[in-house]
Amino acid sequence: HKVTVICGTGGYGGVGQSDDSPKDARAPLTVHRMRATRFGRSRAAGKVLDYLSFYVLSGICLMRMEKPDVVVCLTTPPYLSLLGRIGSFFRGAKHSHWVMDLYPDVLDAHGMFKRPFRGHTLLRLLAKLGWGGSRNIGVLTLGPDMHDRTSKYVPHSVPQSWIPLWGTAEENADPAPDAVIRLRESRGWHPCDVVLMYSGNMGLGHRFREFLDVANILPENVKLVFFGRGKRRSEIETFQAEHPGVVEIHDYVRSEDLAAHLRTADVHLVSLEPSWDGTMVPSKLQGIFAAGRPVIFIGSTHSSTGQWIIESGAGWVVAPGDMEALGVALKDAVDASDREHRGRLASTYA
Repeated sequence: HKVTVICGTGGYGGVGQSDDSPKDARAPLTVHRMRATRFGRSRAAGKVLDYLSFYVLSGICLMRMEKPDVVVCLTTPPYLSLLGRIGSFFRGAKHSHWVMDLYPDVLDAHGMFKRPFRGHTLLRLLAKLGWGGSRNIGVLTLGPDMHDRTSKYVPHSVPQSWIPLWGTAEENADPAPDAVIRLRESRGWHPCDVVLMYSGNMGLGHRFREFLDVANILPENVKLVFFGRGKRRSEIETFQAEHPGVVEIHDYVRSEDLAAHLRTADVHLVSLEPSWDGTMVPSKLQGIFAAGRPVIFIGSTHSSTGQWIIESGAGWVVAPGDMEALGVALKDAVDASDREHRGRLASTYA
């Protein structure tokens, strides 16, 4: 297939992207990066302007580019599905949708709207409009919980399915034999240390309180480390300031170091507020499993992440606030034979 990508210039975690050329020169891929405003996410007004400028520029690009057969829309900015449906109509194309964040449910989980909220009906209607129409050939979601939650917005005549996000090429790459050892040494971690690592987005949908509550009682050889950014990173930074030397906090790692980085952990930590189930699906699990590492997950057994961990046997699912269950999971995780067994199950499941 010939693929044309319309996207912004910003990268994940605020790292800009500038290389428009595909890595495989044989790939029939064209990338158009929209020079939308970049006021950032610190203020709502700036975010709205960024979104509006992207809508306008990407709409113009869609109208001017070679006629597509199908317009495939993701979900950031919110309600991008409307642009896809309208644009595909004028171009005489079909449209399809790949849901990464479910709106307006994300806004509800975020606590932005206190019910009763009159505009909520309008937002739900906009979601249905974006995914409606006879030209919609399908809606793809990231997991079973998101599939169920999205169904209320998708007409019965539109095919709907779910496929989990797969690990990136960087995550799935086999690092050099000594790369993991050297990276652990560079971070001051000894071979006998057990590293519990949270690596990724620290957004509002995630939980850190349980991990921080046990930080002071972990054995001396157990390291609690965090890599990433997001609005809840400040909680970890505050804890670190109040309890010096108890936890480590770092920025995102370079993509070329990602495969080795994921393998420097003995056990990975993942979390999701149950109220966010189905509105998003953390993408880190696939990379962790590909690295052959087990997971301690703070969240619901009904979430996609919780279901996959239970199905695979490659970790522990702990209900939010259940400190006794977290203590049992940590006791198991410190046992080398237990975590190595679960790590093998993770690799098999991946």
